[in-house]
Amino acid sequence: MPAIPRVAKDTAVIGLDIGTSLIKAVEMRAVRGQLQLLNVAIRPTPAEVISNGVIVDAHTLGTAVRALLGQHGFRTRAVVASVAGQSSLVVRPIEVPKMSRAELDDTMRWEVERHIPFAASEVVMDYQPLAEPEEIPESQPNMEVLLAVAQEDMVNAYIDVLRIAGLEARALDIEPLASCRSLIDMSAEDGSYDRTTALLNMGATTTDISVVRKGLLSFSRPIPLAGETLTAAIGEALKREPVEAERLKKELGRVAFGAAAQAQPPPEAPSPPPAASAPLIAPVVGEGEEEQPKAVFDLSEELADQRPAPRREAGPQPQQAPEPEQAAQSLETAEPRAALENRVCQAIAPTLAEMVGEIRRSLEYFQSRYPDDRVEKVVLFGGTALLPDLDRFLTNELALTVEIGNPLGYLSAMPAHMPAGYLRQVACLLPVAVGLSLREMLE
Repeated sequence: MPAIPRVAKDTAVIGLDIGTSLIKAVEMRAVRGQLQLLNVAIRPTPAEVISNGVIVDAHTLGTAVRALLGQHGFRTRAVVASVAGQSSLVVRPIEVPKMSRAELDDTMRWEVERHIPFAASEVVMDYQPLAEPEEIPESQPNMEVLLAVAQEDMVNAYIDVLRIAGLEARALDIEPLASCRSLIDMSAEDGSYDRTTALLNMGATTTDISVVRKGLLSFSRPIPLAGETLTAAIGEALKREPVEAERLKKELGRVAFGAAAQAQPPPEAPSPPPAASAPLIAPVVGEGEEEQPKAVFDLSEELADQRPAPRREAGPQPQQAPEPEQAAQSLETAEPRAALENRVCQAIAPTLAEMVGEIRRSLEYFQSRYPDDRVEKVVLFGGTALLPDLDRFLTNELALTVEIGNPLGYLSAMPAHMPAGYLRQVACLLPVAVGLSLREMLE
């Protein structure tokens, strides 16, 4: 079992999670072995700066990040950011014949081409065995390796954003490992390493499914069904424009258990899911704006030990929740509210059923590969996790305990200027950002 992580040094770091819909930033500090949350900021991502998960306007995005941190009084410049993008990034455990470290170094140069959907000529790559070769039983012919590969242009675009924002990049990290750090490692003393847990990050454009066993990431898969899919379903069913459909989802959206269950497609036999494209790890130490740090991956820190994570955060104006949680203004419509609410629930039911089907197939595929490690719990987080009753719905459909992720529960101090109620409200948005900050604080 991995050792329970400890705070390595007194330091302050910003964790920056740039999503398609929202930018989430937390400022954290480690002091005398205690983890403290200093600040939280959340704002919508500027329109058209990210396309298909790829940054297309680094200047506008970097300027927006700089303004956000300044507005909310962030003082720290050191930052760890996450990178994502299905078309440019692959993170997945792979299986190779058991071999020594030296043999693995030579083999992986050629092995990577089999697992990525883009040319291997201009990529940033790292890999790490999930268990050291000498620790694998002689009767076991193969070993598992966590592989992270990203297109170099994508990594450099993130570095540009951080430079424009006036930040000192300590590392680029991947979302599954960051959320594992904040939701699994932090609760190691409560037995999280003794069970197999699925992390379900439901954002705007993608739902990322990660399975963690014995404290190690063992499965990762993105599915293209998330918040925007639900909004589109409402717009199509009710003949509304996207802005109005989003407003209806926020004010009236909830899970209609019976309708969603009836719309559930018949289960399919387990089959290998498409290659997972999650985020990746790339330490990028840079001093000053003139120096352009070279993109590098380094997974060794992540797998050598497991680390704890903090809880959630809030913004400087606690009375106003971030946009994904804000209730829309009262809708002006001649249709009775109850009838409209029912139509919204019916509109999203088929998409919710499709989501459940994809999640179930992913967990069944994991089970087929690891028959002795049954998933015992699902931790749900991300903006779409705010949909009322979604956790109860998934509990019923998956026959598993589903809880809303809270990365703030193990922190020793919260920001004094942010009410506890606000922090509870936004907590499920922050597992990745909190986990990013922890990367530089834990050993």
